[in-house]
Amino acid sequence: MELFHKVEDVPAGFGPSLVNKAAGNVELLCELGRELGFEVVVYPEMRLRGELVSSTRIRELIREGRVDRARFLLARPFSIVSTPGRGRGYGSKYTVPTINLSRYEELAPADGVYVTQTRVGGECFDSVTNIGNRPTFGVDSFAIESHLLDFHPLEITADSEIELSFFYRLRGEIKFDSVEALREQIARDVQRTRHYFGVMRRAGTAVGVRS
Repeated sequence: MELFHKVEDVPAGFGPSLVNKAAGNVELLCELGRELGFEVVVYPEMRLRGELVSSTRIRELIREGRVDRARFLLARPFSIVSTPGRGRGYGSKYTVPTINLSRYEELAPADGVYVTQTRVGGECFDSVTNIGNRPTFGVDSFAIESHLLDFHPLEITADSEIELSFFYRLRGEIKFDSVEALREQIARDVQRTRHYFGVMRRAGTAVGVRS
């Protein structure tokens, strides 16, 4: 237990796990404190409108695509940071200009289409983001790609940092009968996204929403 040597106090949540394979708990931590001479301060569980605030619950919500609820518990939008990926060119060739993220294997929302904001360098754009395999084009290939609203040309390199913040899930991923049908749906997604941010800005309640 070298980890706890020279420690004066240890803050702990209401249900921490520690040591190998999460075999420990608050009681074990308090016992170690008595043996090794440090104080354990245990904080009670926190709830917002009846919902338990915990990292486990927040990860569950994100995996389910319920990013609006996760945002409520986090008091900020869930975001991921990556660099540009090459994609397959569909965004510019067939539908609308998009920025694809490079391969991302960390926690991400469920497949679907989301209201997002995309920060590229020092600029932030309202955006519509698709997470999934793009089934309309026939060959499954997982991607995270964002259509930037009110886009203007940017200088983007392979090392540019892109931060993607998730606000709301518009719909699940759909296989369309044609590229034209997909294009029409994207137009509707864009319209709903503009409406979403317009309402939030007028209400003055959107954490992280640029004006």
